[in-house]
Amino acid sequence: MQAIGPVLSAVGTVMGGIAAKKAGQQNQAALYGQAIEEENAGNAQALRIKEQARRAIGEQVAAQWGNGFTGGSGSALDALTESQVNATMDMMQVRRDAEAKARSLRTEGDQRASAGKWALAESIVGAGAKLFGASADWAAAHSGELPVSPGGGGGGGGGATWRYGGGADPSGRNPHALSYGGY
Repeated sequence: MQAIGPVLSAVGTVMGGIAAKKAGQQNQAALYGQAIEEENAGNAQALRIKEQARRAIGEQVAAQWGNGFTGGSGSALDALTESQVNATMDMMQVRRDAEAKARSLRTEGDQRASAGKWALAESIVGAGAKLFGASADWAAAHSGELPVSPGGGGGGGGGATWRYGGGADPSGRNPHALSYGGY
């Protein structure tokens, strides 16, 4: 029954990693969807600019003809060309901004998915470390000896051990007595 705690802890760690990976994937999907919306919004705004420019150019041509100019010639043509160029530049800027925002969202989505994958990998390694530590503790507890680190644990030398059973109690009646075997 002593092993159930570390096992449950390890399972919980892995489940946390799986949840983080799943959350990363969901965040990535949501950000990709948001990127598509940004592109669609940019394209719709560019279309509105194009329609407004056509309307404005039509009004300019009508005004030119109404004022006695020959529409679409000379300086009037220059004004129309400038309007078209400005509208095209506005459309390109809107699309470029939307594409940059979408690219940024996709990159963020990829980063979140990657973070989820790394969280899962970290949880697996952490669970393995917990189980390894638990098995080492179990083995030490059941071997009858507990190792003492070199230079530590009360004695002067390295390689000392604490032994279970009888050493500190010469009568042998206390099976849990400890003796220190090393100086």
